[in-house]
Amino acid sequence: MKRPASLVIGILLLFLAFAQLLRFIIAVPIVVANCVSIPAWPSAVAAIFLALLGVWLLNERKQ
Repeated sequence: MKRPASLVIGILLLFLAFAQLLRFIIAVPIVVANCVSIPAWPSAVAAIFLALLGVWLLNERKQ
């Protein structure tokens, strides 16, 4: 068996990476407690990190 849970998590990680990339491109503002504004650039870092994890997990499934 090829571990179906790893397939689900790999797809979920790629979906989250896509969502983070969209947030970076559209520059959706996030404000915490009406006082702290979170910039968009950390979403680009998160998108790269999540995409790498997702691809790594899906490649591991093939072996």
